Formats: sequence, structure tokens, C-alpha cells
Amino acid sequence: MSRQPKNLVNPENYISTAYQQRIIQLIEDNFCKNNDEFAKLVGVSAPVITKSVNFGIIPTLKPLQKMADCLQLSLDYLLAKTDNRNFYPATVPSNFHTRLKELKIENKDKWSKILFQLPFPRTYIYEWLKEGTFPCVDYLYALAEAFNVSADYLLGRTDDKN
Repeated sequence: MSRQPKNLVNPENYISTAYQQRIIQLIEDNFCKNNDEFAKLVGVSAPVITKSVNFGIIPTLKPLQKMADCLQLSLDYLLAKTDNRNFYPATVPSNFHTRLKELKIENKDKWSKILFQLPFPRTYIYEWLKEGTFPCVDYLYALAEAFNVSADYLLGRTDDKN
């Protein structure tokens, strides 16, 4: 018997006025004259920044991580989930795939037990364990919550679990 996901990705979670305002503020804080200049600064395409500024559309994980890395900000700050700008980068950066494997070993549980209460089919985890594949932002936060760590820790960006 296959289990249906509890919560499918909610498209409304990908449009945020708080995120939109945060990006506009970051453009000003970095003295960028326009969206294109900011896009070059943070290493993402201009349309990603334009959609963020004009409509509050939250991009996929890779551009978000590029922006956060470039600006030395937490993902929570970038997404306007917190106003705390403090971010402590990992002394030896890791990556999502390695951290996911490490957290599973630390918890000494089987994937089926870990994934039982998560909002996505368990087959997704096997895709994410492959290098180069990433969850959507909602699923990243669901995994981080399940392992009781921050999204930045799960991405290997910081050594601080919380």
C-alpha cells in the first residue's frame, strides 16, 4: 500500500511580499543601480531578480543558495523568515547530499522511519541522495525540521545546527 503525501507543495509558498521587500532592501544595501547589477553581483540570472522584485516570486534552491552564499546571509534571512542577519559560514563547507547522509547515520534510523511523517513520497529522497538533485524549498524545510537542524546546516553552509 503506497502512502499519499500529506501536504503537496503549495504554490502560494513561492510568492512572498516579505521576500520581495527583502530583495529590494538587499539591492539598496549593496548600492546596486538596478536588478541586472544585483543579479551579476550575486551570480544569478537577471530574470530571477526581476521576478523577485516585481512579483515576489521565490526562485528555486540553487539561485537562493547562490545569493545567500554571495551575500553571506542565512537562507532564513534571505527568505525574510527572520530579521537576524548573523550568519556563521561552515569552516569546512559541506553539501546537501553529504549532510543528508550524515544526518541519517546520526539518527540511526532507516529512511522509511525518517520519511514516514514527511510531506513527500519517500522515493524523492533517493533522487536527492544523487549529486546534483535538490528538493524544493518547502521540502528542504520539512527535512530540516525532521532532523531538527537549520536549512543552512542541511545545505552544508554552516556548522551551526540551529
